[in-house]
Amino acid sequence: MWGGSSAEIVDGRHGNTAVRMKAWWRWMALLAGWWMLVFLLQRALFLAFALRRSPGIGIGDVLLCQWKGSPIDLSMTGYLLLGSWLLSAALLFKELPLLRRTLRAWHVVLLVVASIVTAADIGLFDAWGSKVDRKALGYLAFPEEAAASLSPGWSLLLFGCVVLQVVVLGRLQPRIHRDTRFAEGSLAGRIGSVLLLPILAFLLARGGPQDDPINKSWAWHSHHAALNLGALNSLWNLMELAVEPAHVDRNPYAVLTAEEAAARDGAGILRAPVAHRSILRTQRPNILLVLLESWTADVIAPISGDSTTTPRFTDLCRSGLLLPNMYATGFRTEQGLCAVLSGFPAQPTTTIMREYGKFERLPSLVRTLDSAGYSSTYWYSGDLEFANTRAYLAAMGFDRLHDEHTVPMRRRTRWGAFDEDLFAFHLRESGASSRPFFHVIMTATSHEPFEAPVRRVFRSEREPFRYRNTVHYTDSCLGAFIDSARRQDWYDSTLIVIVADHGHYLPNYREKHSAARHRVPCLITGGALREELRGARDPVTGCHVDLPVTLLAQLGLAGWRSPWGADLFDAAARHRAFWTFNEGIGMADSMQTVVYDPLGGRVIELRDSARTNDRDRLLQEAQIRLQAILDRFIGFNQ
Repeated sequence: MWGGSSAEIVDGRHGNTAVRMKAWWRWMALLAGWWMLVFLLQRALFLAFALRRSPGIGIGDVLLCQWKGSPIDLSMTGYLLLGSWLLSAALLFKELPLLRRTLRAWHVVLLVVASIVTAADIGLFDAWGSKVDRKALGYLAFPEEAAASLSPGWSLLLFGCVVLQVVVLGRLQPRIHRDTRFAEGSLAGRIGSVLLLPILAFLLARGGPQDDPINKSWAWHSHHAALNLGALNSLWNLMELAVEPAHVDRNPYAVLTAEEAAARDGAGILRAPVAHRSILRTQRPNILLVLLESWTADVIAPISGDSTTTPRFTDLCRSGLLLPNMYATGFRTEQGLCAVLSGFPAQPTTTIMREYGKFERLPSLVRTLDSAGYSSTYWYSGDLEFANTRAYLAAMGFDRLHDEHTVPMRRRTRWGAFDEDLFAFHLRESGASSRPFFHVIMTATSHEPFEAPVRRVFRSEREPFRYRNTVHYTDSCLGAFIDSARRQDWYDSTLIVIVADHGHYLPNYREKHSAARHRVPCLITGGALREELRGARDPVTGCHVDLPVTLLAQLGLAGWRSPWGADLFDAAARHRAFWTFNEGIGMADSMQTVVYDPLGGRVIELRDSARTNDRDRLLQEAQIRLQAILDRFIGFNQ
């Protein structure tokens, strides 16, 4: 595959010096052209998979994506030529067979790496709507759990992508590694070539002679994430991750000076007043927080009209208070946990849960409740070591943590016990206590790859229906759990909050920036809920970070003064939702929604565009909040 001979460019016994000197430069030019072809074909492969989730994209958009990606392709080619220069420069002065073989192996390895990274990007975009980033690299420490998100068929398909790239692109490789002699010509000419090529390669690598070198923003040209990420060279993106600092020490999203940001904060732009109306019929109820894995508002009948996927949740709405305008702060479980338990919003490109020395300094709903006499237990059926979850939960102050080592399992999924076993275990273990309790149940079955131990309601093998099947299964488990809970002694004095940890792009293939992707179901029920609120809807716009503030306000406890969240039942507060995704932010209130791409400097989603002044206000507030979050995140280092 890699061998074969070509017509000899230079014969050491014939030809003039000028012709001999062209051999090395021709070899470099052909090598550069081959790499550009590699990147073009890899981008085409990425787009072929990614565009199935992005309707409305035409061939013109794809061609523009290839064009917008070419500067970053050239930049990566420049870096690769620098590597080839380092390895081949000695061949201008002496023929070294071992170095020749090393040079050939170097390009083979690079092609394999580039092919693997492209396949990984395809899988990540399908699951997260992103390419390889620092969060994704963090999961390499847990390969089993990371692989659990992929179905066997999808894993085989991605492996096939790697093989296809290596075979096809390998055969397209210019056959220039054999019988080409460089160590001829004048000494001055060879020295000049050695000195000139790295200069040219360096200019390619930085994107030209302009003041600022090429960066990710060069790829951002569209409202479609698939096209922006498609234009971003996969190997270049990986290289940037390898060289950029692992810890964020400057705020890339600052729009105000530190003094201006402090003034805005002090003026109450980021704070809300503390006042509330009670929804409780008892002063110190138990609190049961049920976090539903990957549920989206798109499968909730009272919100979206989908009457098939979650019928038990619909039934529960008749005896609870539905909050139909709730949003997740991010799109990963660890982001939801930090928001719900610490009131800290998600960050676009990193996760505070993975930062020792930072998450320990977050406020804790658990510790605040503990000071009021509450016991606390976290219930999960999978591996709590994954994503640093155990360390974070321990830092929050939970009395007990249940995971795959303590939850009995009749059958095991890739993520632990099925939800019915987890709920059954909670019912057995949560008996009468002299202290009020705070329990968190984190489900898992509705996570990819969407496996459920029951007969499918939706028979199609298409991904949206496999997702809906697992959500339907968890829905039935949730309904049965609440039915059994109503017979427990603790139910009448318990407030139950049911909310998703994050949304999902399925079943409607929502793009990662879409506000609808971040909209999640939220229901408050239980025996401690006021009777007049059962079956009601509250249209308040809120987010994960509002939940701890709301719970503490309902309990009459002096919690932390949150700059991010507001009491959902405070009529005087300004209610809005804020969320982040890779390289972007969104904010919504009762009248407007704005989604902004800081990297591309453009609004990519807007609702109620006629209210221009309010739109600008909402966008500025979202930008200020993002700056404040990163300032706080960085400040935890100090």
